[in-house]
Amino acid sequence: MVGILTRRNWIALAGAGMASWSGAYGFPAKEFWETKEPGEWNADEIARLLTKSPWAKVVSGERSRARRGTADMGGPRTRMPGTGRRPARTVTTYKGTVVWESAAPVRAALTTKLPAGFEGQYVIGVSGVPLAKADSNGALERLRQLTTLQIKNRQPREAAGVEVQRENGTVYLFRFAKEGLAISRDDKEVVFTTHMGNTLFTARFNPKDMQYHGELAV
Repeated sequence: MVGILTRRNWIALAGAGMASWSGAYGFPAKEFWETKEPGEWNADEIARLLTKSPWAKVVSGERSRARRGTADMGGPRTRMPGTGRRPARTVTTYKGTVVWESAAPVRAALTTKLPAGFEGQYVIGVSGVPLAKADSNGALERLRQLTTLQIKNRQPREAAGVEVQRENGTVYLFRFAKEGLAISRDDKEVVFTTHMGNTLFTARFNPKDMQYHGELAV
């Protein structure tokens, strides 16, 4: 069964509560990725690795807009005549998952290859959020320019490229060149940010926790 489950299935498993981070009786002495070979990981464990682990973070953001029919009342900053109230607004909450796709345990869990040109770079994937309205070169280029990776206390770096995969649900893959962005286990935090219009999504990773068989896995 493990071999035929897709990325969408892993997220569904985690959302159904099958993939808990620490289990019912507290944190284990060692995580499964340290004690078992990838071929022995079960569906529950893979779901947890890809949704709630040192390499996977849940992100959320809100988008607010005036409800249809209120724009002619003066816009969101103008109070409605005679009411003292601003036009009603609709707030939409988006939730997605950010995964450090180039990390060795993630590659072992997915058993797929990265796109051509993404090998040897940091690759971070975003799923569950419609970041771009289209897959046109212009739309993806704007998204690339708005996506960064930053080591704490250093300048952020723009993504070097972005590709959309739609085989098992929409996944935006961002690549970042390692040159000039060397990450070590001593770094306190690495922050990934991207945008959907004016909505900001941020995922924070701790290199100290991103260890796989005693080595930093990024």
